[in-house]
Amino acid sequence: MKKNTQSLFRLDGQVAVVTGAAKGVGAATAKVLASLGARIAALDSDETGVRAVAKEIENESKAFVFDISDVNAGRRAIKSIARDFGRIDILVNVAGICPRLPFLKSSVSDWDLIFNVNARSQFFLIQAVCPVMKRQGGGRIVNVASTAGRTGTFSNACIYSGTKGAIAMFTKSIAREVAGDNILVNCIAPGVLDTRLMWDLPKENRESLCQQIPLKRLGRPEEVAHCIAFLVSKECSYATGATFDINGGWLML
Repeated sequence: MKKNTQSLFRLDGQVAVVTGAAKGVGAATAKVLASLGARIAALDSDETGVRAVAKEIENESKAFVFDISDVNAGRRAIKSIARDFGRIDILVNVAGICPRLPFLKSSVSDWDLIFNVNARSQFFLIQAVCPVMKRQGGGRIVNVASTAGRTGTFSNACIYSGTKGAIAMFTKSIAREVAGDNILVNCIAPGVLDTRLMWDLPKENRESLCQQIPLKRLGRPEEVAHCIAFLVSKECSYATGATFDINGGWLML
């Protein structure tokens, strides 16, 4: 039998757009996809951070700095990426915020800000990128939600939970509409990760959270990034409209 020496999950020559790429899961995803051969368009409002990440990537990469909540800026960014790179094969929507806001003190402006950054941005970036992917014969899209969008979350983050639930639901609906164009759209729902959001918590709170997780630890951004790498690879060719839980067993559906 002839031995298959081709590496799995390679992304050689593909163009991957990653939002929220200045830190955390976004930065880890940009680096992991680049390590598999992808050319990276790294997007973030943090100019210093996103340029530093793009500089770390050895193969072709470019940083794009813009406000993710600005729909028109997002559309312009997609046009620029398609022009500069010649194509877009992958979109990974990571960018998001989680202000701690008590429900009874949350304002309309709080609602608008969190939904615009977390959910509206993903929806309209997908809308902008799908025509590009359709012309190429297909593509892969991964939206980052959260365990909070599956079960609700810790106190003082109900708007955040709502945005993450919205992401999971519009992922399913969009996936149905674009499946005929060979565009696969999936969602991941990470649990608590070892990122800046958790560093802001008191040590005792982090330890208490870990005790609720069967694996007894926080997740690492790279662990989420490697799941994303599978979802955007050619090997993942029959999954669309799905939400993948990555939470150390905290939530098992």
